[in-house]
Amino acid sequence: MNQRAAKAHSLSLAEKLSRLVQFQTVSSYIPEREDDAAFSALLASLPSLFPNVDTSLETHKIGSRAMLYTWPGKDPRVPGAIFCAHFDVVPALNPETWEQPPFSGTISEGQVWGRGTQDIKVLMACILEAAEVLLGQGFSPHRTLHFAFGGDEETGGHRGARQIAAYLQGKGVKASFLLDEGGSIAVKMLSFARRPLALVGVAEKGYMDVKLESVSLGGHASMPPRNTAPGNLARALAEIEARQSPARLTRTLKAFLAALAGESSPHYSLLFSNLWLSSPLVLAAFSKSPATNALIRTTRAITMLQGSPKENVLAEQASATVNVRVLPGETCAQALDGIRRLVERQGVQATAKHPGQEVEASSESRVDSEGFAKIKEALAISHPEAACLPFLFSAATDTKHYAGLTNDTYRLTCLPQTTEDLKGIHGINERVRIIDMEKCADFYKALIQSL
Repeated sequence: MNQRAAKAHSLSLAEKLSRLVQFQTVSSYIPEREDDAAFSALLASLPSLFPNVDTSLETHKIGSRAMLYTWPGKDPRVPGAIFCAHFDVVPALNPETWEQPPFSGTISEGQVWGRGTQDIKVLMACILEAAEVLLGQGFSPHRTLHFAFGGDEETGGHRGARQIAAYLQGKGVKASFLLDEGGSIAVKMLSFARRPLALVGVAEKGYMDVKLESVSLGGHASMPPRNTAPGNLARALAEIEARQSPARLTRTLKAFLAALAGESSPHYSLLFSNLWLSSPLVLAAFSKSPATNALIRTTRAITMLQGSPKENVLAEQASATVNVRVLPGETCAQALDGIRRLVERQGVQATAKHPGQEVEASSESRVDSEGFAKIKEALAISHPEAACLPFLFSAATDTKHYAGLTNDTYRLTCLPQTTEDLKGIHGINERVRIIDMEKCADFYKALIQSL
């Protein structure tokens, strides 16, 4: 073992993640606001942290925001697999409110603290650690594996995953399946579930932002007209919140409920096993919680408001942004039309806020595929206490860029998470338990060995 490998071998997985967290790789829609040096430094640190990977795998640095590792398999004729993660993070607002500084990578109380420990430098570290250990044991996969890491997922993935996908497409790569971040191992999130649930995203909702705009005459606030631009906008927003989009059971949700039936108490098992009769009850029950409501309908969340620049001036224009997550089976255009029908009677105009940047809902991957079976087998080894269920993932990932490379795409963040844990994602005090990230690395080891 050379000196560099010996030094890296002495570092624990927690220490490696800690070092990755310390690079402030905050991505922005305005590239000039990013710290390019932090992104470069993170990528430059990987050879010393994972020397076996660096010396044994093919390394391709693509542009400034993408890193691809290719592990050639013994039989190049067998379709390979792609494992993804991203190494950019969102800003850490109000760092003084954190128990540990957000970019310190502090290791304390059996946890690694900091931005990226849950979303999602942890997966990058676990994938590379799994390969590092297996390489040290002399393992060689039967099929070719690709580890794809983008550095701008939080801003759309155009400089990262999109460039990696174009490179792989140019090489003629066609994978058996792809695995990226996604659902967690849900712990006590559903009171009727008898054990933790590994929620493997087999589909992903679409994404678009809608701008609502109302105009009226300005003037002095001491002589207001009967209807103002903000008033019209407020009525339109109230209409949006009062009238949700229609609820329905997608193919993915039906598969989820069928699997959940075997993991639930008798009453719920009966309910989920007879959807032909019970679907109205299921839809009504799922509508009551934000987490389950997102599984059955296109959601509309009001996120930004703007009106007058001064307290005593009537607004000539009032605007709002509605963040829309589109259920599979519906298009972004249809979602926009639904909002227009609600607001036009209030004199409010609805348009796409970022034309051309809408992301359509993904196709629904199979649960009877090789990829899903391999993921389920690996989970049985690393997390035997958890049930593996197909799931609809509500957030956005880099998977949209890889659609042409594989027929089946899955999304799993292999970490046990409670509702309280999830608050750290894009929030304060983001952290991961060391024992959980070690089991996550075990998951990837088992998955790689099966391939």
